[in-house]
Amino acid sequence: MQQWDLVNESSDQLRLFSYCFIVWSALFILCYDRIRLNNLSSKKQIDVFNRVVSILHGQFTFWGSLIVILSQTPYQLQEMNSSEMQFVMIVSAGYFAYDVIICTYFDLYDYWLIFHHIISLMAFGESILNKKYGHIIIFGMFITEISNLPMHLRHILGCFGLRQTKIYESIELLYFSLFLIFRGILSPVLLIRTYEDLHAPLLIKISASGLLLYSVYYIIEMIKITQRKVRSYRDRKRRNLTMYWFAQNPLLPTHKYVDSIL
Repeated sequence: MQQWDLVNESSDQLRLFSYCFIVWSALFILCYDRIRLNNLSSKKQIDVFNRVVSILHGQFTFWGSLIVILSQTPYQLQEMNSSEMQFVMIVSAGYFAYDVIICTYFDLYDYWLIFHHIISLMAFGESILNKKYGHIIIFGMFITEISNLPMHLRHILGCFGLRQTKIYESIELLYFSLFLIFRGILSPVLLIRTYEDLHAPLLIKISASGLLLYSVYYIIEMIKITQRKVRSYRDRKRRNLTMYWFAQNPLLPTHKYVDSIL
């Protein structure tokens, strides 16, 4: 792979994209074929397997983007993408293509997810092919993927019926905190940085705008969930009910609301 030219050679870019799409798909197929979670429905099992792949992608993207940010800043707006930037974006593009297909085929998607993935793929393609503005995409990856792990762990715990446990609440608090800090503060910074360059491609600007819109929507949902959580906590205190760490207290009332953000 060291001999590949990911900046100038479209054939090498396409080859890496194809390999990555195959690897992400193979990881899901391996889980789907070899692992059985008998206490979960078929759809929930598929969701969990897909989220395991998403966690692996999220960790790769987070650490890959962080390394690029730390090693290649400051970065000029008109500077050409580095090989490392191209590599991270192409690997991630392979994942998004896989995830759109899997989520659509198994009916795991919502419209916000499809919107996010399609916008991301278009922005990746624009940056990879034009060899510019990779620093904007990489920065966007960093602020989106930093909350990836607790987001998926939270949902997986919910699938196993552990929503009303302290471990779930702790992971949810970490997820919400990272999302609010990095999406709420850095998404507007990214948008301003993008619009500073009047010559930035429209797709890059749409991607940055979409990220902010996507973030604002989920921040509002998180605020609503937090308000319901506070009311639930006060009710538990009033009734002297304890929440356990790794098992659900059968005396706790069942949730009357849905809190399945992503």
